[in-house]
Amino acid sequence: MKSSLFYALAVAVFFSALAFVFYLGQLYFPLNHGLNPLSLELNFSSFLVGFVAHLKSPFGRLLLQILLILVTCKIFSFLFSLIRIPSVIGEITGGLVLGPSLLGMLAPEFSEMIFPASSMGSLKLLSQVGLIFFMFLIGLETDWKNLHGSLHTAVVISHVSIMFPFLLGVISSLFLFETLAPEKVSFLSFSLFLGISMSITAFPVLARIIQEKKLNTERSGVLAITCAAADDVTAWLILALILGLTSSDSMSGVLLCFLGVVLFLYLAFKYVRTRFASSLSKLENIDFLPNYIVFFLFIWLTFSSLFTESMGIHSLFGAFIAGSTIPANHKIRKIIINKFQDVSVIFLLPLFFAYSGLKTQIGLLSDPNLFLICLLILFVAIFGKLGGSTISARFLGESWKDSLIIGILMNTRGLMELIVLNIGLEMGIIGPELFTIMVIMALVTTAMSGPAINLVQKLFKKKSSPDIVPVLENSGQSVHPKILIAFARPKTGIDLVKLCYKIFPNANFRTFHVNQNYNFDIEQSQYEMSILFENIRFISANEGIPVDFQFSSSENFETALWEQLDEYKPDLLILGSPNVESWKEINKGQIKKIIKSSNCSVAVFVNKGLESLNKIFMESDSEGAVSIINSLGGDPSLFKQWQDGDHFDPNHHVFVRDWNTEKDFEFLKKNYLILGKKRS
Repeated sequence: MKSSLFYALAVAVFFSALAFVFYLGQLYFPLNHGLNPLSLELNFSSFLVGFVAHLKSPFGRLLLQILLILVTCKIFSFLFSLIRIPSVIGEITGGLVLGPSLLGMLAPEFSEMIFPASSMGSLKLLSQVGLIFFMFLIGLETDWKNLHGSLHTAVVISHVSIMFPFLLGVISSLFLFETLAPEKVSFLSFSLFLGISMSITAFPVLARIIQEKKLNTERSGVLAITCAAADDVTAWLILALILGLTSSDSMSGVLLCFLGVVLFLYLAFKYVRTRFASSLSKLENIDFLPNYIVFFLFIWLTFSSLFTESMGIHSLFGAFIAGSTIPANHKIRKIIINKFQDVSVIFLLPLFFAYSGLKTQIGLLSDPNLFLICLLILFVAIFGKLGGSTISARFLGESWKDSLIIGILMNTRGLMELIVLNIGLEMGIIGPELFTIMVIMALVTTAMSGPAINLVQKLFKKKSSPDIVPVLENSGQSVHPKILIAFARPKTGIDLVKLCYKIFPNANFRTFHVNQNYNFDIEQSQYEMSILFENIRFISANEGIPVDFQFSSSENFETALWEQLDEYKPDLLILGSPNVESWKEINKGQIKKIIKSSNCSVAVFVNKGLESLNKIFMESDSEGAVSIINSLGGDPSLFKQWQDGDHFDPNHHVFVRDWNTEKDFEFLKKNYLILGKKRS
């Protein structure tokens, strides 16, 4: 109370003194006083003029552009993820929508006000900064050890998948040069650039598709990742050579540029990488990066980008090499990725998509000849990349199914293609018409990957023998209920598997792990997945009960879960939910939607430290919970009815009880298992 009175008095004195000073100012300087404090007339038009003027200022317009781009790209990314198309396609589509292809056509005045030509310079520079960070992450996630596991097969497939479309692209340039090449560009530069733009594979999009399609435990997925790593490195080296040829006027200039890049690569991998390895090895037991390490990472990234830019190659190549020199230390690499990822991928990268979309004019293809050229390039790109990869994989002994999947994955171009195309447009090697055609090609080849893999899997599944449902030996029951264990945290999944094996000894189990952690450390993600798989396999072997291990990498948990429910059709869904801390999360959140809409019985597991299991305590009036457990063949020797005054060891017991009210939940969240409603 005392502090409140003092604060009120201080405010009153402050405003009284201000009013007195302004009064004296009006007496002494009546002609120069400024605003009349007694004039309260509302002048909305004047306010509106000032508001618009601030928005049209360079910085105000840039902030407005960023806001519009982020919201639009996120909306399309979410919509595309619902139909299992990589979110990067949604972000690229969002950029196209904001460009002259749609917004500029439907609302040209609004488009000109938001994205005038004079403002493109700022947006371009900001998007280039985002790309530098992104390429640093791509270099960081490139595991050079992958090239040792299946070196011969991977190098042959990746290099054939580069050479075949590269050759087809160069041949196509004979027919396209006079029509689509800009003035003053040489045929050599045009043909080489068209060749390399046909040969690119988008490593990050490919890796994401492999995770979503659960291919990273199959030979086709592992081999495709390895091929993509080799492809990425080779393609960027070829692109660096092409850009060196394009930017130099003589062979001596090309030679000096080439020697400079070779020296840079030697020093980067021989000395800088060694120095980073020595410094980062001392930080293995800490959970953060010291400021001096972050500072040197920024310095190294900036210097590498500046050096390759000064060599006439491109700053992005230097950023890629800078990331590649960071040693493959799982923990430290993950910390570095977390430092760079959010700003570069979530904030800056959509600006590049929008900038690409603003330069893409689909209306330019109104000419029938250009439309035919677009179809020709699309055919050459798919036939060259998909065909070259498939044929080489099959020739090296892979099955037709794996060969086709590898070819489809290697045909994925996505963001990397857009980066290459923007470099070509910026350097004047290609014009806006060819740029638009190639953007369409990048979108089509990326979007077709998911449906094409589904088609291949469906075709070859028909030829394989039907799945055999395992029957447990020495089982006293003939009915084997199907239980789906869905979880996000690996620790929760392991605890749930232990619990379910104890409660339902005669069930068939499928574990379903949803990885919602969107980062670019594919290697770390695969490492964690393998550890989880080995733990579940070990538990399964000890208990003598088979388990089907499935996973998904999706930013939409519900979409991934519904697909599993439709496919597996379980009798019971058990959700791992270690983060449920309030009744609101249950009663109004995602879990309630799943309980309400699912066609099976649902249980929610709240993990408070379960280590082992001796007894399961069940409330006597919990008919729904009893009915669920009895109908699924639960082990009656584990169960005991809950009695007032019972003392429970929280590390050795599980409570089973329905929830109806917030009071029930307060009891439940101190314990372990919450059973939801029973479905007949």
